[in-house]
Amino acid sequence: MSPAAGYDPKIIERFAEQLLRKADNVRVGCAVGGGVFGVFVGAVPLTPLKSVWGLPAGFGVATIIVGALVGILIGWVIGEGRAFRYRVQASAVAEAVATATAHAPSPVLEEPPKLPSVPPLSPAPAVTEEPAEEPAKPPSLPPLSPVIESPRPTEPLLRPPGSPLPPLSPSPEEPPLSPAVGD
Repeated sequence: MSPAAGYDPKIIERFAEQLLRKADNVRVGCAVGGGVFGVFVGAVPLTPLKSVWGLPAGFGVATIIVGALVGILIGWVIGEGRAFRYRVQASAVAEAVATATAHAPSPVLEEPPKLPSVPPLSPAPAVTEEPAEEPAKPPSLPPLSPVIESPRPTEPLLRPPGSPLPPLSPSPEEPPLSPAVGD
């Protein structure tokens, strides 16, 4: 059974169309959201925060319009980037449906073509028995090399628990390696 055998292509195509509609809605929604945000930013000169920008209140309507336009533009660009992902998913779904329907066997069963009638066969000629040849011997394989185990080390590689560590530095009873160190 093929992986796409249990799926209806029409349902999957509707899903792809839904993804395309979602891409359009995301783009428009981001533009509207950016416009609303731009209106709020452009309205700052009309609020008590007008000291932030230092513009007179007469420019308030102009800043609202400019803020809305800039917000719409930025929202449209952000929405287009997010909508692109949905369009890619929709095209991948549509391509998968197209390949699944192209490879799926047709539901209509055709009758197998009728073979042309063949005249009856004549009896086979008598076969005389000849001595059978001996079967050919398979080529001989080279001899296997013997397995040699490496000798195990006589000393253990790890020290057993509880045994003393080897000295890391000379002990005070040992003389220094050079006479200058002891001075």
